[in-house]
Amino acid sequence: MTALTTDIAPRGLGTQAWLQQAPPQHGSAASLHLRGLQWGVGHWQSAPADLELRPGQTLVLLGRNGAGKSALLDTLAGFLPARAGQIMLGQRDLAALAPEQRNIGYMFQRNTLFPHWTVERNLRFGRGAQADIEPLLDALDLHSWLGHTPDQLSGGQRQRVALARALVGSPQLVLLDEPLSAIDPAARPALRRTLAALLRERRVTTVLVTHDARDARLLGDKVAVLEDGRLLQCGTAQAVFSRPVDLQAAHLVGVDNLWMLRVLRLARSGTHTEIDLGHEDTPVPVLHWQGELAPNLSLQPGQLVTLAVRAEFITPCAIAEMQSDTPAPPGVLQLPATLRESRCEGPLWRLDCTLPWGMQAHAFALPDTVQRLNLQSGDALCLRVQLQDMHLLAAK
Repeated sequence: MTALTTDIAPRGLGTQAWLQQAPPQHGSAASLHLRGLQWGVGHWQSAPADLELRPGQTLVLLGRNGAGKSALLDTLAGFLPARAGQIMLGQRDLAALAPEQRNIGYMFQRNTLFPHWTVERNLRFGRGAQADIEPLLDALDLHSWLGHTPDQLSGGQRQRVALARALVGSPQLVLLDEPLSAIDPAARPALRRTLAALLRERRVTTVLVTHDARDARLLGDKVAVLEDGRLLQCGTAQAVFSRPVDLQAAHLVGVDNLWMLRVLRLARSGTHTEIDLGHEDTPVPVLHWQGELAPNLSLQPGQLVTLAVRAEFITPCAIAEMQSDTPAPPGVLQLPATLRESRCEGPLWRLDCTLPWGMQAHAFALPDTVQRLNLQSGDALCLRVQLQDMHLLAAK
């Protein structure tokens, strides 16, 4: 029998041989600590990274293709040697262990199922030989495919089988490389929810790779944003998505509104700052921002700055509400806008608008809001956003 192999076989073992020799004993959730870890492929090498996961947490690595996400997974699995630093899983230093001794479940981005074996035999290989696979079969709806071979399955079905094999047998750490990439777009939300429930239920420490911000936001207890081997930001999903640390991170986590403006006036009182912002080409104020600046951001009048706000934090309302004598609620900014286009995106409607100074603004609305406003392209509307949901980033 010829084993399928990864691009870099662990210490002479093919991928399937590694799976076969994985420790059969049941593991328990373990903490994961990366201390000054550097990883690399060929001449490329990452910057040092420090990360920490509590037992049972899921860390999502978010970044573009080529950011070093999959290479980091291969380093955690032992397929690539760490260039520097430590990988501690519980009390064990993984760098000192062969891949087959690490008790890790790995779902590869590339297909590594035995093509001539049935689904059941694939799942019973290695750790799955003595494991109770019924809960996974139920959760991933695999019962009807047990007698099929991989070539009889769709790409999405093979992904489900590969996911089950990574989770079978209670590994201490699970590595998932783009687990939803081959799933049909219509089926992806349901499988995303299933995967989130599985990880919560099994409380297995997990590192998951994706370039899809929606996957990161819904699956990660913590999110680490990677760009060319550099860790730009790491924190809770809420913190990373609501407060990206810089413009690169904002693009990667899908911030829709990034308005480049010029600081016209700036007044500080303790940690509180008030700023008048204008279009970069005109000295006329268009926005008044107030709040606490990020510690790494130092501003002066005349300087360009990026105002970041997620589309889901903007509430569309009738323009008449802005034109009335009733002032906006405290801490709320109201912006006049013109609707360019509206379209349905899943359960929400996306409104693409133009602000008076020419910049584009994007907002989301519930279907009943869209129906109530009854807006057509070219209509005026009001966009409301809380000041606490708008934050400033360095322009470049």
